[in-house]
Amino acid sequence: MTGNEAWGIVSRLIGGMLVYGVLGWLLGRWLGAPVAGSAIGVLLGLGLGMYLSVVRVNQLGTEAPALEISGTQSWSARMTRARIERLSEVTDGR
Repeated sequence: MTGNEAWGIVSRLIGGMLVYGVLGWLLGRWLGAPVAGSAIGVLLGLGLGMYLSVVRVNQLGTEAPALEISGTQSWSARMTRARIERLSEVTDGR
């Protein structure tokens, strides 16, 4: 998961709570219980934001990993292997 995807999850959660919180407040105000409407709206928005985030993360799981550049090794694995090779060259005296 990239940093952009992490911010996407945060924005889905906050956006869902804000949008549905306001809609719940409006509905609660119309029904005479704005605090209860806001609370229900915020919880509903949080639940829907979590659902959308889980769906998106599952979609990412079927795509190529973010750190994989080519082949089957990730960039960090290749860099670690290169460091080990350089260290063995230094200790071997090459």
